[in-house]
Amino acid sequence: MRKVLFTFFAIFLSVVVSAAYFMVDDLGRLVPFEGEVNRVISAAPAVSDYIKFLGLEEKVLGVTDWDINIDAEKIGNLVPLNLEKIVSLNPDVVFLTGGFQEPEISRLERYNIKSFVINPVSFNDIYREIVLIGSILGEREKAQAISNELRQSVLSIAKSSFTWKNKPTVLYLMVQNNVSEIWTAGTGSYINELIAYAGGLNLAAPYTGNNGFLPVGPEFVVAQNPDIIIVDSYYEGDETAKNALLNAKQFENVKAVKEGKIVIVDGNKMHQPSPSLLDVLEQLYEYFGENR
Repeated sequence: MRKVLFTFFAIFLSVVVSAAYFMVDDLGRLVPFEGEVNRVISAAPAVSDYIKFLGLEEKVLGVTDWDINIDAEKIGNLVPLNLEKIVSLNPDVVFLTGGFQEPEISRLERYNIKSFVINPVSFNDIYREIVLIGSILGEREKAQAISNELRQSVLSIAKSSFTWKNKPTVLYLMVQNNVSEIWTAGTGSYINELIAYAGGLNLAAPYTGNNGFLPVGPEFVVAQNPDIIIVDSYYEGDETAKNALLNAKQFENVKAVKEGKIVIVDGNKMHQPSPSLLDVLEQLYEYFGENR
């Protein structure tokens, strides 16, 4: 009898263990999951972009007030998270991004709420995150196929632009009204990859900073004298950054400014390494091709 009971509990335990699994997030945390994940809170627009790309929006219970990717109940700001609201939704997991959202992990843990952090910084990371998130949401094979399809789309553009004999020189500039405060993207940034894949020569490539981003002054832009400048826009008709460059006396002799070759991209897509970056890549590939 004792042997029979032992055998029964051994089988029972193996079933329980097999139903649970662990995933490693981008902070190196081993996060346990038990069974299906159907109740999700996406606490960052970048994560929502992945979930939407996978076609799994129906699993999302809540998103932040800043989210434009998924139509779900609003939970407030990215930081600090509204824990009362999150607890009331009883999620299986809360997806976060690295960096400024990392302190939210310990706050969620106080209420026994599981969190999972993604922190992509390159195109290869984007492909991996698609599979990672898709696997957590129970669609690993679908996610793998979508990830491979995205990779092939990017590779196709990169192969085509690689054959160009004359490539335009390019600078990506994050600027608002004050041109004395400018950020750009050099080696180590996904934007440096983006420019290269699209067929441009990033003049900031010899430089780097935190995740490849660094501050520069107007004199840097003048000295580099790019053929094309990339700037951001956050809503339809927004030309704030472009006008700041056009109206800055320091830049009147910069080639891109003189010739009006300032291309505006969607800042919501440009500022998050996620699947929607493909839209920006296609836009820049076409623009660079027409202006080389």
